[in-house]
Amino acid sequence: MEVLYLTKKIYNNDDIVSENLREYLTIGVDRKIPERYKCSIRNNWYVIPNISTRPEAFFFKRSHHYPKLLKNNSSAYVTDSAYKVQMKEGYDLNSFIYSFYNSLTLIFSEIEGRYYGGGVLELTPSEFKKLPVPYSLINNDKFEDFRTRFENKKDIEDILDQNDFLILNSKLGITVEQIEKLKFIRKKLIFKRMRLN
Repeated sequence: MEVLYLTKKIYNNDDIVSENLREYLTIGVDRKIPERYKCSIRNNWYVIPNISTRPEAFFFKRSHHYPKLLKNNSSAYVTDSAYKVQMKEGYDLNSFIYSFYNSLTLIFSEIEGRYYGGGVLELTPSEFKKLPVPYSLINNDKFEDFRTRFENKKDIEDILDQNDFLILNSKLGITVEQIEKLKFIRKKLIFKRMRLN
């Protein structure tokens, strides 16, 4: 068996590849992972490109039922499957995430985005920036309530039912009847994208 010795460091600082990491990478060599296309075209097969800084939040460029904007509580790195979200000065991230989840914004994500086979919705950064988000400033307690509801939701409708009333009705003055029309339009666009009857 041929063993490939790692001649370059994985990190930009002076850390050296540990023995455990070297053993782990040897497993990849045994499985011929360095010979696979994506790994074979890299300078170092084991270094993943396009890993970026740890943003405040992620917006995942592809989605199924609805686009996802999530707070980065774990300080995770972002790859090219998600866009980094950094808030402008004067805006609160919790409030932005809370405000994003309403029927009006999600309708525009269907209109501005594109879709592919199987009904996958994709939004580029320029399309994401066009989405109208009725920004509603909230406190930490209200965000924690929203976060708990979001984590325990059966589906996105559970969130939209409450947020549509709190954001669209209370802040923008959109009537309950108009909100119902927005919900109908959103579902119709999703059914079209996913080719459902």
